[in-house]
Amino acid sequence: MAQPHHAPGGRLQVTWFSQWNVRLDDALSRLPESDACPHALFRLLASNKTSNRKWIALVHEEDTPVAIAALRQTPDERWVPVTHYIVPGFVLPSQPDRLLDDVASLGITVDLGFWRAESEPRNHGAVRRIWFEPSFWMDTADDFEAYWRKTGELYSIRAARRKCAGFTVSLNQPGAAKSIIEEWGKNWGVDEGEVADRVAAAEYMEESGQIVSILVVDGNKKVGGITCIAHNNELVHGVPFRNHDYDKLGVGKYIFYLVFETARKLNLKAVDLGGGHAYKKRFARIKGGKYEMRVCGNVVKYQLDRAMRRLHRATHAGRPDGRAESDQDNDERLVRS
Repeated sequence: MAQPHHAPGGRLQVTWFSQWNVRLDDALSRLPESDACPHALFRLLASNKTSNRKWIALVHEEDTPVAIAALRQTPDERWVPVTHYIVPGFVLPSQPDRLLDDVASLGITVDLGFWRAESEPRNHGAVRRIWFEPSFWMDTADDFEAYWRKTGELYSIRAARRKCAGFTVSLNQPGAAKSIIEEWGKNWGVDEGEVADRVAAAEYMEESGQIVSILVVDGNKKVGGITCIAHNNELVHGVPFRNHDYDKLGVGKYIFYLVFETARKLNLKAVDLGGGHAYKKRFARIKGGKYEMRVCGNVVKYQLDRAMRRLHRATHAGRPDGRAESDQDNDERLVRS
């Protein structure tokens, strides 16, 4: 455990822990609880043992807890909250309106994702970069097919439904969420630590009915599937996978169709496909979006790291693989101070 330190320019103190403990339990019980991420779920993600390196910071003013930041390190050496794109509408437990102050007090660089947040993140002096991506959304009372006809997708969706009609579709089958997330991880090469945290969160949310899993099988073969989250009466697109042996049948579009159909069956208000991929606008309209920001708690080290990466890029521009690292490649690699 690191020794407590005072955040520059304020009374905040930060104490680091390598694992969950009773002091953190006590602090968590004194912080506001979110409907999106109950304390039990946050504790589960913070304490879940995975291949990712994790640290937990208690931000406090003397004996009063202000926030708990549970962070995991990604394979490209970024630090993100353990809830990062796993729990919608939530970053970490903190006192109201103090989130960015708390993250800045950590003294390291942290990437935050504001996904389905109630409001836009406010500005802060420690923010070094901010991104915005539109999200794609459709009310379940809308005429899906009319929209898909307009975007040119209706024919291909109908063709996919016809070709996949012989497959078995199961909704919320026991163990399906875990299976879908693991297949997604294999499809996309996601690191095992993130997959393990997503599975742990999904199994927790299954008990409360928040996770909606759709699994498509052909006999004993998995054809594809998706996990979604029921959040604020909307079905939120989660992690999908498909068996590429079935690509010629349009399995990917069939799964998209099943998400819309399932939202209606469950009497939910809307479908939120999220952002990040422009092709989604062919299935749903733009509405709102998500913000990502890089919060830097140590400006001197952050600028030094950037300068060193530029120097490395300049001196290795002619390396054997013939590819110079891009600004984006290098800027995404953040090293813990």
